[in-house]
Amino acid sequence: MSKKILVFSMAMLLVGALTVTGFAQKVISVQYGEPWKPIFESAIEEFEKTTGAKVDRMLIPYGVVFVEKMTLDLAAGAAGDVIMVDGSMIADTVEAGYIRELDGYVKDWADWDQYYPAFQAMGSYKGHAYGIVLETAANAILWYWKPNFEKAGIPMPWKPKDWDEVLETAERIKERVPGVEYPLYIPMGSKWGEGATCCGIYSQILGADTSAGDRNRLWNYTTEKWIGSSPAIERALNFYREIFFVRKLSPTDAMYAPDVWGEWRRLMREGKIGIGQGGSWEWAEFWPEAERPPEEERGELLAWAGLPGSGHPGTPPIQTISGGWTVAMNARVKDPDLAWEFLRILNSKERMAKWLGAAGKLSMRKDSAEVPEYAENEFLVEIGKLLPYSDYRDALAGYATVSRYVQQAMEKVAVDGLTAAEATEWYNNKLIEEFGKDKVETIK
Repeated sequence: MSKKILVFSMAMLLVGALTVTGFAQKVISVQYGEPWKPIFESAIEEFEKTTGAKVDRMLIPYGVVFVEKMTLDLAAGAAGDVIMVDGSMIADTVEAGYIRELDGYVKDWADWDQYYPAFQAMGSYKGHAYGIVLETAANAILWYWKPNFEKAGIPMPWKPKDWDEVLETAERIKERVPGVEYPLYIPMGSKWGEGATCCGIYSQILGADTSAGDRNRLWNYTTEKWIGSSPAIERALNFYREIFFVRKLSPTDAMYAPDVWGEWRRLMREGKIGIGQGGSWEWAEFWPEAERPPEEERGELLAWAGLPGSGHPGTPPIQTISGGWTVAMNARVKDPDLAWEFLRILNSKERMAKWLGAAGKLSMRKDSAEVPEYAENEFLVEIGKLLPYSDYRDALAGYATVSRYVQQAMEKVAVDGLTAAEATEWYNNKLIEEFGKDKVETIK
């Protein structure tokens, strides 16, 4: 072999080695839900272009219960290298050994300081980062269909002062607007899953009593026990009983539809709902993207009000709760550096702010307002004023189980007709069975 041929062959071997050891020719799998497709597709395009690596897309389509799918895939070892985890499930997912700690990456990532501390904590467990919050929201705001309010003769803008006013307004819609199938729609029951807790009853619990001594929570951070029985839990369950079982302001049919999220949005955009409790993201998502009216037209149909407290002494005037989906790294990932590069690209300042602004979703980053596409969204600016009233779910191992029992307790009052006291007793007993009597307390 001549010297020139030998040198050329060695050069080609070197190039091949660099190709194999670098990002090129490598593949990572990314698992995400269809509602987040635009931002993931944008990030995938940039990632593949800048790294030379390829992405195996694992899209979970509309109609599939996302949390159930992710849980099953993680348990089976079939989940992607990059996955989405609800903030409320970070603790359980970490305890199960499913996701990788990100401390070493975020400490060297300049963007990490742009996340408000509460949202850094939302993706963390026991002081360690595991997920980066992709979006947040003001959950449990009251959307109302303006044409139905006009028909019922209800003055707008509507700003209810307590739960009684919410119920009375829904009663008025029921009496005066026969075409409204759900005068007061509120997520309820086990089919809704965490949506029934985070977008539903947890805000009622928070607004049912004073926050002193964690009287209005599911977990007492001082005693480190689950709260099995309290005035706040009982009042919140009674509110649901009034809506579904006593006043018949909401049939239960839609709570058990094959696609509860899709059915709720359809009912609202078709004017079948008077008042609906949901999240700030619905401003855009009530309509499929292909059918979504311009913001001006939406403003003629939809308006929102803050969810008031119960009206009991010491309760807040407005109460909401912020959740958030995070993006995390599978503990089984073979190339964590490559997966981190995708996470870094996905969560960049410009991409995040533009997507959130276009989707009508609140940002958890301090610098989003510097991006015109976000700052010019008047809705986000206004809805953001609710965040000072917002609280967060209990990011603890066991929360997912507690949330499931809360959902079932809702069904006890809304469907079975148990009194709030009976349902609270049932809930308390389930927590004791699950966690032991020494981990559950009663608040008088």
